[in-house]
Amino acid sequence: MKISHSIKPIIKTLIRNFLYLCPVQNTKIVLLNYKGKGYGDNAKYIAEEIIQEGLPWRLVWLAEDGQFVPDGIKKVLYFGLSAFYELSTSKVIISNSKNNIPINYLSRKKRNQYYLQTWHGDFGPKYIEKEIEDTFSPGYIARSKVDSAATNAVLSGNVFFSTVLKDSFWLPESCQILEFGVPRNDLYFQGDEKRDKLKSRFGFSADDKILLYAPTFRDDYDTSCYSLDFERVRTILQQMENKTWRIVIRLHPNISSKVKLFDFNEFILDGSVYSDQQELCFISDCLITDYSSIFADFMLMKKPVFLYVPDFEKYADRTTGRGLRDLYYHLPFSMGRNQEELELNITRFNRTAYLEELNCYMQKYYCTFDDGHASERVVNHLKKVIE
Repeated sequence: MKISHSIKPIIKTLIRNFLYLCPVQNTKIVLLNYKGKGYGDNAKYIAEEIIQEGLPWRLVWLAEDGQFVPDGIKKVLYFGLSAFYELSTSKVIISNSKNNIPINYLSRKKRNQYYLQTWHGDFGPKYIEKEIEDTFSPGYIARSKVDSAATNAVLSGNVFFSTVLKDSFWLPESCQILEFGVPRNDLYFQGDEKRDKLKSRFGFSADDKILLYAPTFRDDYDTSCYSLDFERVRTILQQMENKTWRIVIRLHPNISSKVKLFDFNEFILDGSVYSDQQELCFISDCLITDYSSIFADFMLMKKPVFLYVPDFEKYADRTTGRGLRDLYYHLPFSMGRNQEELELNITRFNRTAYLEELNCYMQKYYCTFDDGHASERVVNHLKKVIE
């Protein structure tokens, strides 16, 4: 017997109400990455620390079909009744973005459940959430406020971001700001041996040089700002340093489907589908970006960053774009507003002068908590929550 489309939602609601009555399992943790993406971001490194310590906790990852999740972690499809069951019976929910929890579960979060928001960038130059409330739809703002109201704790990677969290996330007074550092950044403190192993796993040789191109998305989803001649950039890099250069293009998860804009070959590679951005940062030698907080990753590793911002005036204007914080205008990076300026900045790069400016900037603006042990601190905190 076929069930009519009008009846199915009612049945699903009844089943969810029944599943909601299932008791919380004190050692279960549900983890999410960008609305069902695969094994990556902060949740990955927290999960790996839990596994490494041999803790008897049950880990569940909500992911879209086809996304990789390693053995030892239960994979459940992001949408569906199974996801609702796992959420309703978990002691801890760990997410890296707002409006990330499926089926609007946070509006029903139980009192004895613990929601940890790790966020996905710890030093962003653009305004977010409450700071640009009038640019979002009423629906997004409503969902974001529900998300914030349910939050028990948020991770912070530096002094500046702790302030941003308090000012822009609608957090309740009971919410803790955990100044533990960023778990996904722990990788950056593991040294050259780990880096070379990762390069080999990606198919690169130890001598290969890698440029990562990782722009952010535009709220109007304009893609004209990504028009770079990568072959010209690669030629310049190879002339400066007589080694093989490869370029990895990594688009923001919101626009990862736009990779068809680019022509890939053995030297220009697609990194948008890979779930762990930090591994790509770790193996890369330099970065081209625009307004993305990914530049903070390269600051931590003291690697070169070049800004390519053909739409700077539009993006910086709060009436036409996100707007940029004051810290952006003091970044120790050269800014290219077109291909020619970018290429000139690359050829003129002076590492000694760059490192001097970078160190001064980090002392003034970027007082980081990162030291390679953020995941360990998070897990020690979760032990108190669970035990």
